Amino acid sequence: MASSDKKTKGKQKIEIKIIENADDRLIAFSKRRTGIYKKISELSILCGGEILFIIFSPAGKPYSFGHPSVESVAKRFSNAGQHPEETTDAPVETYRKERINLLVQDFTDVQDQLDVIKEKQMEIALAQRSHGTEIRHWWKAPIGQLNVNELYEQDERFAEFNKLISITRNKKIATISSMQAPMDEDVPSSFPPIYGPNLQ
Repeated sequence: MASSDKKTKGKQKIEIKIIENADDRLIAFSKRRTGIYKKISELSILCGGEILFIIFSPAGKPYSFGHPSVESVAKRFSNAGQHPEETTDAPVETYRKERINLLVQDFTDVQDQLDVIKEKQMEIALAQRSHGTEIRHWWKAPIGQLNVNELYEQDERFAEFNKLISITRNKKIATISSMQAPMDEDVPSSFPPIYGPNLQ
């Protein structure tokens, strides 16, 4: 084949400098990282060496390759002066301690937030008491201790409750009637009148 029939430039030597285009830089990083992993693996197999390779991408993401493993080579490197049987899991222990510190800090932050919420709740309760509007549940307070507004509110709530009972009762009667079954003995054939404020 003649050289004039070539459609591509083929393999060319490129100038070694930073690639300006970010996308091209990431693509080159990915391809070359794969290539270097292959070369490192070959070197380890051919020479029987233990290898650790760590690189950070342009985006800051770490990548590592180790033979026989990243942990074992890092452990051996960090304890180079010690005999293999005396080494400890220093990288793993360091990571564990750091993780525990982060979890303790997160817990402390959450605890601080809960304390702030409790303080705000106490401030609100104190402010309401100082204005004479102590928080009470109308259904728990003795009737004699309620003021006029609270009695009206209680009256309205009982009216709503009686209305709900009537609606539920009528639905059950309609269901029983639609089934055309004889009524149970515990269901009265006539119901007492509806009681409550303004309902008689």
